[in-house]
This record gives sequence, structure tokens and C-alpha cells, in this order.
Amino acid sequence: MVLGMGTVTYAQQYEVGKNAHSHNDYLQSQPFYAAHGNHFASMEIDVFLEGNELYVAHHKKDIDPKHTIESLYIEPLLRQIKLNGNNKAYKDGGKLQFMIDLKTAGLPTLRCLEAKLKPIREYFDVKNNPDAIKLVISGAAPAADQFKDFDEIFFFDGKRNTPYTKEQLTRVAFFSASLQEFSKWNGLGRMVAPDSLKTKNFVDSVHRVGKPVRFWGNPDTKTCWQAFIKMGVDYLNTDSPAEMAKFLNNYPSNNYTATSKHSIYQPTYKSDNGKVKPKNVILLISDGSGFSSFWAAATANGGYLNATNIKHVGFSNTSAANDYTTDSAAGGSAMSIGEKTNNRYIGMDVNGKEVPNLPERLAKIGVRSGIVSNDRVTGATPSTFFAHRTERDQSDSIAADLSRSPAALVIAGYHDAFGANNDAILNRVKAGGFEVYKGVGNLPKEAKNKKILCFDTDRPEENYRMIEHAFDESLKLLSSDNKKGFFLMVEGAKIDQGGHSNKLKITIDEYLSFDRVIGKALQFADKNGETLVIITSDHETGGLIVLDGNYKTGTVVSTYTTTDHTGLPVPLLSYGPGADRFTGFLQNFEIPNKVLELLK
Repeated sequence: MVLGMGTVTYAQQYEVGKNAHSHNDYLQSQPFYAAHGNHFASMEIDVFLEGNELYVAHHKKDIDPKHTIESLYIEPLLRQIKLNGNNKAYKDGGKLQFMIDLKTAGLPTLRCLEAKLKPIREYFDVKNNPDAIKLVISGAAPAADQFKDFDEIFFFDGKRNTPYTKEQLTRVAFFSASLQEFSKWNGLGRMVAPDSLKTKNFVDSVHRVGKPVRFWGNPDTKTCWQAFIKMGVDYLNTDSPAEMAKFLNNYPSNNYTATSKHSIYQPTYKSDNGKVKPKNVILLISDGSGFSSFWAAATANGGYLNATNIKHVGFSNTSAANDYTTDSAAGGSAMSIGEKTNNRYIGMDVNGKEVPNLPERLAKIGVRSGIVSNDRVTGATPSTFFAHRTERDQSDSIAADLSRSPAALVIAGYHDAFGANNDAILNRVKAGGFEVYKGVGNLPKEAKNKKILCFDTDRPEENYRMIEHAFDESLKLLSSDNKKGFFLMVEGAKIDQGGHSNKLKITIDEYLSFDRVIGKALQFADKNGETLVIITSDHETGGLIVLDGNYKTGTVVSTYTTTDHTGLPVPLLSYGPGADRFTGFLQNFEIPNKVLELLK
């Protein structure tokens, strides 16, 4: 198996059942079962010949009379084959190999093994049974010219710098070498270039003769595994089967290569100062995005985003009033009502009392507000800008609260609360002054003296990103009657899904869509000259860690540490008049208070 250097190839082909090798497997607390339970392709077994027994141990002094090759490996294997009921090592038919490292003189040790396996030879005869367990002899193996003297069920571990005839090469299963022959790398940081080149040259030389390659004596770190994957090393050596299984099983989801890159808007910075106050404010919220997802998206886009052109940078502490880690309800509420509250609360203080939100406060000074989200209207973040409830799941009540909101524009996904069983709530919303539309393309051209509710959703099959399409229309509608300015909140809600599901593609694709909205906002701010753009998140989700990347190819390799929210602070970026008020380290509730101060 020769694997290329493209990351897409890795994601498609590197699997536990093809590439994972349990090094010194017998040292596991449950030999055989730890690796087998994780569907490993290969297990390593060290054996010592004592009398007529083959004992499994790392050193001779460690020999335990109960730990024979039969008790630790052959009997569990046969038991598992019987349980599978299909004459295979794995129920789904996956392949398995035993690499047996002879620690005592090769000829007598191998002859003893040959005799022990003769009655059950059929389970190891890969020549006549493709599902058989492959046996690979390593350590004090016989010389190459003696391969032919042993049963064909035995293959051998190829040795570096050993000349093999064509016939002998047919008995070589793969080539192994100590990484220490090429590098003293400790698995942290990056292998130095000369060592990396020597190692890669060896891998390529093995692949040229059509054989897989394995290293031993290598650091057992994710950084090393990733380096080996990039080099095309076929068997990944580990003493931590469960950790490697998780790493490889999640590799396709944690691996991303961009298929295209979007162009970046270059701001003029003419209005990017604190000399004047803004007339308009655009608040862009990337739900669930922390700095790691921000930079994963930047890496995929060649190292640059519209957001990376912003000079005023800070951080926002997202914690809830009653917990170190916030949910979207408390996080969104803090950025709407101007104080921290409890998780699950929508627009309420910690005692369950209604607190006016930004659209309600701004309406008193004549500033119109818009709410746009690719979540449903009743989603936690959008609802914090129009509703007041102590439970984010009270969808019917939240939907009904829209009827008393002064917001001039609401665009988000439909929820059944607006009419699945009856249209009483929708009628209340209409009675509250809202005209209802379906689809951004059907919005009116102007919205003077109007309140608009529009239901729209993403349509991925049509490459339709709702917030990108709705942003321009929202600006037109809010600007059509703009004597005293407007406030627009736009949420990229689906970045959060990538963190919860640990799917890097969702995380990056959704943030890239959000960044295209940032580009539109910056462009509008430059053209308008009176608009402040604020970019932040309600919280971070997933604990994303970027392990590796390539700006040229747009490749990102990552891992997630949780499927839940974390308590990490999130980036806070600002551009335009008043942007200097949002630098440094802020609490999330300070954002709306500063907005109110600027717009007054």
C-alpha cells in the first residue's frame, strides 16, 4: 500500500483496521483484547522459547508461566473466531496480522511455533484463505535464504539494507526500522528537515519495491502519527491502542482540505477610529466559534480572512452568571440585555425578571433593529434579542413574544410554533405589526414604517447560505428609513454544529460563510462611514485543537476535546467609529452597554 502526500487521501485511506499496529501488545492490561476491541490491523508479540513452550514477555526476567502464546493470543483468537461465526478474526471481515518477535534463537523458536500451529494451520493460511490471520516473523528471524524452509503461513519482517531476491521478497510482509536510525526526534514540534528527508527517502524506497513500511522506537504522540501519515508510513506504531483508535476513527471528520478560497476585502480604515460616534451598529455573532475555529478557517482560506484585516482586537469572557461555562441563551442574553444571567434564561436577569433588550432600548431613541440568523427564529441567540423567558425550550412562548418586539426586521428559520397545529401565534405576531414573508428573495424593496418577519433557511444542495444572501437585503431594508440609525445582529448559528458533532468540515465551511458576511459588513462600513462592525461569539464549542495545516493547499488537521461548550474566552473584533471601545479583555455584557452609549 503506497499512500500519497495529499491530505484527502489520508482521510479516505488511513484506518485502524488497515494501519494501526499495537506495539508490545502483551504489555497491555488486556493483551489481544485491547487491540482487537479497537479493530487493530496488527499486534506485536514477543516470544521466548523455554523447553517446549513459547512464553510471551518483553524480557526473559519477565516470563510468567501462565503467559504462553496459546493463553494470551491463540486461544483468545480462536474463541473470537468462533464467536464471530464467520471463520474471521473480525465480525465485519477486517484483516488481522500477528507480528511475532523471536527473542530467542530463530530456527528452534520458529520450528516450535510451526509445530504448535500445525493442527490449526488453516486459520493462518492467507494463501488459500484471504480472511486468515497473517503471521509475520521478526526479531531473530532466519536468514532470507532460509525463508523457503518454513511453512508458507509465515511471512517475514524486511530488514533495511538487506538484499532480497525476487522470490525472497514474496515472503517479506513489510519493512521495519527503528526511527532512531534516522532521527532523535522526541515527537514534539517538528522533525528537523534533514532527518525528515532521510526518513521519507526510506519510506519511498520501501514503497518502490511494493511493500508497506513500519517504524519502531518512535515517539507515541499525535504529532508523530500525523508526521508519519504525511510521509505515507503504512503501519502506525503505538502503545496506546485506544488513543490511536480514536485518532484514526475521527481522522476523516478532523481533516479538511479547501476546494476553493474566497477573496478578501481590503478595508480603507478611514472611519476606523474613536474620533466620532457611529450612527449604525452591526453585531456579527459566530455561534460556538473560538479562536481555534477562527484560525482553522483562516488556514483553509490560505491564512487570511476578512476578519484578519481588523486592527481592533480583544477578547470576551463568555461565562454565565451561574456557571463557568455558558450556553447560547445566557451568552446571547448578556450581549442583548447588558448583564450576565443564568444558563437557559432568555432576556431575563438572574432572578427571572425581564430586562429590556437592545432592540427595545434602541427603539426608545428611534434606532431601528434587525435580527438575522440561520438558526430558527426561536433559537437561543436570536430570541434573546426579542423574547423574555426563563427557559430556552419554551418555543411557543418565545414565538409569541415576537408580537411585542419593536424589531423592524427578523429573518431566520421557520419553527412549528408559528403554525404547525394552529396559526394563533402567527396571527398574534401579525397583529403586533409584522408582515410575514417566506424567502429572502420575496422581501419588499423598502420597509418604511414596516415590521417584517421572514422565514428562510440554508439550502446546501443549492449552495445557498442564508445569512450571506439576507445580509445585503437587511441593509437595504434597515437603511430605507434611517434617520436615526439602525442596529443589526447577524448570527452564524451553524458553526456551533461543527463543534457539537466534532465535524471539522462543518466548523470551517460555516465560519467561511460567516467571514464572507464580515467582508460585506466591512465594505458597507467603508462606504457608509458611520457604521461600527463588532464581531464576536457567544461561546466556544468543541475545544478544537489545530494539529497541522498547510496554507497553500488549505489543509487543516485537528482534534476536538469535547462535544460540549467550553469556558474559553472568544475573540472580539471591531471596525469603524468607536471600535477602540471594544479592545482588551471585556465581559460579554459590556458589549451592548457600550453600543447603547455610542448610539445615544
